[in-house]
Amino acid sequence: MIEIQPDAWNIHRKLNQIMLKQGKLKEAITACKIAIKLNQKLSWPYKLIGDIYQQNQEWDEAALAYYNALKLAENKDVLHKKLGDILHKKGLVEEAITSYKKAIKINPNSCWSYGALGDAYVQQQRFSEAIPYLIQALKLRPDYDEVHKNIEYILTKQGRQDAANIWSCEDKLPLDWLEKFFKLTGNWEIISSSLDSNIIHIKIYPEMLVTFLASQTIDSKLHPNFKEKKLKLAEAFIAIVAEGRGCVELGTTAVISSDNKLVSDVSTGCAAVIMSSSQLPPIYYINKNVAFLSAKWREKNYFHWMFDVVARIDLLRRTDIKIDKFIFGSCEKKIHRESLEALGISQDKIIESRLYPHIKAKQLIVPSCSAKQREIWVNKWSCEFLRNLFLKPQNIKEVSHQPKRIYLSRKLASWRRVLNEEEVVNLLEKFGFISLTLESMSIAEQVSYMAAAKVVIAPHGAGLTNLVFCSPGTKVIEIFSPKYVNSLYWRISNFCSLSHYYLLGDFFDNDNLGKHLWTPDIIVNLKQLLKIMELAKAI
Repeated sequence: MIEIQPDAWNIHRKLNQIMLKQGKLKEAITACKIAIKLNQKLSWPYKLIGDIYQQNQEWDEAALAYYNALKLAENKDVLHKKLGDILHKKGLVEEAITSYKKAIKINPNSCWSYGALGDAYVQQQRFSEAIPYLIQALKLRPDYDEVHKNIEYILTKQGRQDAANIWSCEDKLPLDWLEKFFKLTGNWEIISSSLDSNIIHIKIYPEMLVTFLASQTIDSKLHPNFKEKKLKLAEAFIAIVAEGRGCVELGTTAVISSDNKLVSDVSTGCAAVIMSSSQLPPIYYINKNVAFLSAKWREKNYFHWMFDVVARIDLLRRTDIKIDKFIFGSCEKKIHRESLEALGISQDKIIESRLYPHIKAKQLIVPSCSAKQREIWVNKWSCEFLRNLFLKPQNIKEVSHQPKRIYLSRKLASWRRVLNEEEVVNLLEKFGFISLTLESMSIAEQVSYMAAAKVVIAPHGAGLTNLVFCSPGTKVIEIFSPKYVNSLYWRISNFCSLSHYYLLGDFFDNDNLGKHLWTPDIIVNLKQLLKIMELAKAI
């Protein structure tokens, strides 16, 4: 196309995008410069050049490119935001603040600019100036992770450690902030068991004290996340809210009573955002019994779908309530369709909150959320329900012929990958291990492999949700980055009577470390891997 029409800058733009996808950054910059020669009024080539230099952490070159783009498109808020990011990286925080404010003036609906401006003030320890911008970012995007971390940091630095812990675990802001920034005062919040409400609260499983046995490791000192401990699991229940509303925002669900109060123990995320909003989506009324199953993380990944959504169906089934409709976040993926088929929920009974984010029902029926239990996430009854739902003869084909030793790869993931996985797999193959990529399999296939396994080795990830299908006594070796250690699957191992071992990878400069807390990639020390396998008698 370029040979036929060499001055068509839009074709150069398409070619440039392909080069970026291929990681050909120098060629992409060259393509941008050609586009600039063809049309010197274009701002996008400068922006893309800036993006490339930013990716390479060449801050001066990136800043110059964004300055040039702004000369041609001063009204583009994204350019001011990107320039602010570069200036912030260069330590020019005041100049960054100016750029962020320009971006907000142009586009007052960009959560990213508010979040970045709040972060710049946090870096300067100017907390009173940071808080309003962080709150505004939160109102626009309740699941904005960097904003959540900055709010926790501010509360900690202000000496409000209890408030910081509540925010970290429950996404609940201090009362004085709710009054000041959300105008929430008086009696706007209740719990489902409150005697002052017309909500019916049905207990399904009682509060339970559980003991988790310690994991095993080759390290001289056991990580505190894996020591023997006793925890109290909250009761599981059903809340029936007559003429109740369910409203869903990003990472947030609010259950609202008929007298317009937040039912906090069955809402998830920072529901104050929804309660204080004057611009909620139109209400879709359903004159039926509706089960509201949208939750904070809903369909985001396999684990959250299974434990935050599917397992809660168990609570509904342990009542005699007739359910006419089911509200799920989304049912687009194959795992959703397979799960709903196993549950026997037909398509005509499903409503997706991504299409109808604000519903009202004759009776809104809400199962309690594991996610509310201070990050415990899992419990014995949910593990048993998932086993009974999927671990059936028709879902286990030729288990006797399946491999007994499996390694679960995360090579298709964007984070928490094992960077030296080829070496790991080559080593494990010598001991009869088979490498599996579960994302490409049906749930039935995953169940089949896990039910047959005697030893499972895997980096921490959603694939280990399938530990619920393993036989008691199965050995699990879970691999972590030393920068991120999560005890979730150790707890599942305890509930399912599995033998849990863990291995920490090597420290290294991690490209994925700065993105999110849970993203760092892993390098496995092969000698250490052999040692943990010896400890587990997996050699």
